[in-house]
Amino acid sequence: MTTPRRFGRSAALVLALSGALVLTACSQDENRDASDLVADAQAQDYRAQQAAQQQINKANAALPDRPAGQLDIDGTTTFSLTQDEVDHYNTTGSSTTVNLRSNNQDQAFQELCSGKIDLVNSERPITRSEWEACQAVGLDVVQFQIASDGIVVAIKSESDVGGDCLSTDQVQETWRAGSPIVNWKQLGFDDVPLEVGGPSGRSFPVEFQTFGKTVLGSPAPSQTDLRSDYYSYDKFDQARAFINGGTRRAKIAQGYSEMARQLGLRKSEMVTAKQVLVDARLELETALAERAKGIRDKRSDADQAKDAARVDAARLARTKASDDFQAAHKRFQKAQKIATRAADAKRVVERSTGHVIYARFSSYELFEEELRPFEITTPDGHRNCVFPSQTTISNGIYPLSTQVLVTTTTRSLERDEVKDFLKDYLNQSQDAANAAAMIALPDETLRLELEWLDGRHQPVLVVPEEDEVEPTDDPDATDVGTPAR
Repeated sequence: MTTPRRFGRSAALVLALSGALVLTACSQDENRDASDLVADAQAQDYRAQQAAQQQINKANAALPDRPAGQLDIDGTTTFSLTQDEVDHYNTTGSSTTVNLRSNNQDQAFQELCSGKIDLVNSERPITRSEWEACQAVGLDVVQFQIASDGIVVAIKSESDVGGDCLSTDQVQETWRAGSPIVNWKQLGFDDVPLEVGGPSGRSFPVEFQTFGKTVLGSPAPSQTDLRSDYYSYDKFDQARAFINGGTRRAKIAQGYSEMARQLGLRKSEMVTAKQVLVDARLELETALAERAKGIRDKRSDADQAKDAARVDAARLARTKASDDFQAAHKRFQKAQKIATRAADAKRVVERSTGHVIYARFSSYELFEEELRPFEITTPDGHRNCVFPSQTTISNGIYPLSTQVLVTTTTRSLERDEVKDFLKDYLNQSQDAANAAAMIALPDETLRLELEWLDGRHQPVLVVPEEDEVEPTDDPDATDVGTPAR
């Protein structure tokens, strides 16, 4: 009986091994089937990629050749430093011919993606649809920042309307044509009358155009885009007068309390001097009457001499009291005039508490002590209550910032003409930005962009988000869209 038990174990083991082999074989067959499926999918993907690349290469090959020794630029001229750079580049001895045109940004991006130009001047990034047009012909997009600037919304310094943060929608609603906003409480702040101002398009075209496009969403900003009671200034001193009553008036108003105190003192001095004069006159009348009585009563010579001396003393006292009163009265009148002027200035300054302007960041910096800027937030809260500064404007975090951009393609960057021009542009950019009262590139950003041109770093390719509403700067467009920010 022992033998059968041994035989039974061996048979079971054989059966188990046989089953395992069968299962292993099936598993291997399944793995081979899965591997074949993956390989087939990868092959299909590869063939699809190859076909797509062939289509791109075909489209790319259909693009016009860029003429050697020639560089073509198009786009905006409102917010750009390119004209100055072209003028400078032409003095470097380069043999490259630079053609600079001033069509709108929309047309320039179309030209870029059809291979007709090398660079686009713009104050906005390329849109998703414009980028897709480039991608369709095999063009990858690279964007260079040259400088930046921002719009600051501000009230007068040391004033308070009940809040310090506005959304871009609130700014737009406050300045737009037909705006119903006449009190800060309509924006959720204190019950303070609100009046708006800003630069004229004639004297300040850059900030006027930038505000109109960035905030009001107007493709071709004009006075008609603004509310009818918009205070337009041609000099920033006029803006300062609007927002704080004027620098001189503001200083006078600051001294109102002291002037009022001085007026009180001068009035008290005058009242006292007048009473002294009244008393001196009464004393003189009494002395004269007493002297006359002494003469009638035939007083002794000694007594009449005393009466006469009393009259003389009373006359001197009256004369002095009169002079003192006149002097006190003049001091009072002078103090009254100064205090009245201070009171008038104070009333003007107080009435300007709710006045608000927009200005270029460089103007704000010049008069920073006189202005209180609002923080700005986007309606979605993604950029929440951002304070305007060189850093937040340069990196684009501040919602009312605008960048001076030059956009190109990797195809154009292979051209020596393009690289040489951009290198010179970037090397001149900081001085040019300072001269134009813009914010210059930070050193780190400048270094990185130059390294894109030197080949030390691969340039960052632009991949914009999906367009919500495509901006346009075509004056004939019927749909002006929404604010860019």
